Formats: sequence, C-alpha cells, structure tokens
Amino acid sequence: MNIQRIWLCLTVCIGYSLSNRVYIHPFNLFAYNKSECEKVEKQNHTIEALFTPVSIEVNISPEEETLGSTVQSKLLGIVERQRVSILPSLVNDAGFRSFNGWRKTHKDDSILMSFTNLFGSLVSFYLGASTHTSADLQAFLGFAHQSGDQDCVSKVDALKVISTLKHIDNRLFSKDNSVESLKMTCLFVSKDVSLSETFIQNLIPSADKFYVRGVDFTNSAKAVELINEYLNTRSTKKSTYISTPVDDSVNILFTSYIHFKGTLKNSYLIPEPQDFWIEPGKKIATPMISLSGMFNYKHDINMSQLIVKVPLGENDFMLLIQPINGNTLENMESSLSWDTFLKWLENLSSRYINLSLPKMEIESSYDIQEILSDMELPYLLGKKADLSKISNAELTVGKVINKVHFELKESGEDANKAPDIPLNKKDQEPLEIKFQKPFLFVVFEGKTKALLFIGRVKSPLNIM
Repeated sequence: MNIQRIWLCLTVCIGYSLSNRVYIHPFNLFAYNKSECEKVEKQNHTIEALFTPVSIEVNISPEEETLGSTVQSKLLGIVERQRVSILPSLVNDAGFRSFNGWRKTHKDDSILMSFTNLFGSLVSFYLGASTHTSADLQAFLGFAHQSGDQDCVSKVDALKVISTLKHIDNRLFSKDNSVESLKMTCLFVSKDVSLSETFIQNLIPSADKFYVRGVDFTNSAKAVELINEYLNTRSTKKSTYISTPVDDSVNILFTSYIHFKGTLKNSYLIPEPQDFWIEPGKKIATPMISLSGMFNYKHDINMSQLIVKVPLGENDFMLLIQPINGNTLENMESSLSWDTFLKWLENLSSRYINLSLPKMEIESSYDIQEILSDMELPYLLGKKADLSKISNAELTVGKVINKVHFELKESGEDANKAPDIPLNKKDQEPLEIKFQKPFLFVVFEGKTKALLFIGRVKSPLNIM
C-alpha cells in the first residue's frame, strides 16, 4: 500500500512538473481569440474616424504636443508573464537577422542597434497593415501561423505585442539612478493624408513621447531640413536624423529614437586620456573609466575571446566581448546568433578584476527600409504594401529611421577608496583587464535576456 502511495505521489509530481514545461507557441499567446475577433468585426463595420495632422511648420511646444504614454509598473497576470518571457526570443531572432545584414555594409564603423526598437518599429507598421502585408510582417516577426488563412483568428493582436514590449522596456530601462532613458516616436505624413484615429491611439503607448506632423514631401530638401530641425527640438541630443533626400513620391515617414545613459557604479574617470588602438599601429587618446570589484568573466582560449559581464542597473547588464590571440571582430560577427550569445554566457567565472574600459558616447542611425532591402525583403514595406489601417489614402513608405544614442559614464567615486574584496578572495591578486582596442558589447535584461543594444565599438566617441 505504501508503494502505491509513493508511486501515486511521484506520478502527480512528475505530471505537475511536465505541465509547467508545456511549450506554448508564441502565436497562441498573442493571437486574437473569438470574442476579440467579434469586437474587431464590429469595428470594421463602423465609419472610421480620421484626422489630418498639423503641419510641421506650426509652432507648438513639445510638452503641449506629445501624445506619449507610460505603462505603469504593475503585477502581471500569468498570461502577461508568459508573453514577457517568450517575446524576447522573437525580438532577438529578428534582431540578429537584421544586424547580420546591416553590419556587412558598415564594416569600418562603430555601429549600434536596438533589437527591441527595431522590432517595435515593424510592429507599428503591422498594426496598420492588411492582407498580404499583414501576413508578411507577421511571418517576419516570428508569429507565423500554420494555415495560410487571412481570417481574424489566424492573426496576431499587435496591441498585445506593443504592451509586452513596453513591459520589457520597463525592465530593461531600470528605474534607478544608474540608468536614464527616453524613447521617442514620430510619424510624418503628407499634408493631404488623413490618418486613422484608432491607429494613432493604439500606437501611443509604444513610446514615452509620440508626435505626428504633416510635411510637404514634394520639396525633398526642405522636408528633410524641417524634419531634422523638428526632431532636434524634441530629443535630448542634437543630431542629423535624415542625411539623404526623401523621394518626392513618399507620403509617410517613420522615426524612432532611443537615448540610453548608463552609469557604472563604483567607477571613476582615469585622470589622463588613455591609448585606444582603433587598428594596429593607429591609436587615439580616449577618456577611460576604471572600476574594481567582483565580475563574471571568461578568458576563452578555444574561441579566442575575452568576455566580461558588467552590471548597469537593477536588471540591466552589459557584456563586453573582445577578440584575443589573433581573432578579429569580423570573424566574431560572422557567427553572431542567439546560440552564440548563450555560449558567451556559459561557464562564466567570478573573479576580482580591475577593469578599464572607454567612456563611450556612440550614436548610430539606420533605415529599416535599407536593411530589408539588404535582406532581399524590400516588399515588406515597399510601394505595394497594404497599410489601409493607417489611412484610406494609398501610402508609400519612405524612410523608417531608428536612431540610437548610447552613453556610458563613470559614477565618480573616489579613486583612492579601498576596494571591497571578499574575505575568501583577499589572497588572490586582482586580474587586470583593459578594453583598449575594438570590441563588441551587448546590453540585456538579466531575467528575460531581451537584448536592448548590440554594438561594435571601433571608436568609443563616435557621434555622427
């Protein structure tokens, strides 16, 4: 009898354990259900409210104009937690595919990409897409449905994706003194184009600040000038957002901007600039940050790379990866994937390290339209794209600009402060590690492993 009870207990425990490991396809977590589809169907039979954006030349203060929204931190339900845990894998997959296409055309530059921002920009267009464009974007984002049907229950609800991205951003951008962040989205359309109020209202929660303006694209040079000037009055750093002309056939342009400023705790600026070797035989004087403490690291002889994991905030971490033993950045980048990233995180050792790395300020801008073309996917947002949920006018998408401004600075602690070495480490000499030649870095959220930034640093102070 006791054996039977033990067997029954084991059976229940094993069953419970397996039930917690049941794989849930991402589509099932983000798709419309039948009741939601009925609501959508009713909305489709109502007259769509439209509005015409104010001209970009009308002077309105940013504070009065912004439509931005912040999702307050709250306890998430079971389904929401599942979405937050699963979505990063799709974000990272789409991000790596895009990064691997883009880096090949920028081999000699410092480059930086935000996977979450790129994914969010594409979701924004998915929100306004119909028919073939909706299906194509859904597949690219990783929510492919097995059937080829175009009915409501075979589609992903973009609002669920946008909400989940916002929750991930709230985790990534740790709300403590170590991290400052801002995300701004702007939509520019021709003056004769009216937009769906529903589309705009649904897109507002995707950013801290959200703006919509009308622009005359027939005068390309003037349009670019006005857009750059407009964006500079609303972002935290002045810059050039659009550097090439806009086709005069375009009637919609999208920009998304992220500014991230991280402070390294218990760090100070080395008094004199240090050498940073941008290539063999060529160096520049660079402000360097010094910090000491217990870090996770790996000196991987087989992979010929040095890896150090550095905390940035409550949830955020930065992974520094430098080639060694004759290895190169190009070789490391050629095999970049999510599996590569997981291998970087494997078998890290804890060690007291005196770490020196550049004080970084890197700015990067990329046009998602160009990246899609490099990936042989220009049709996703091309001239035949169906974006009828954005406007009843026939839309031609111009540039889809993602701009990232990343800063890494010191906290300013006293350089003479005695290091806090654990008792069991006092007999161990500190390991000296200096990042003074080109390297890769990744900023990620520690729990979900969602990637916020991935970058190649050829020059630590690279402002375009």
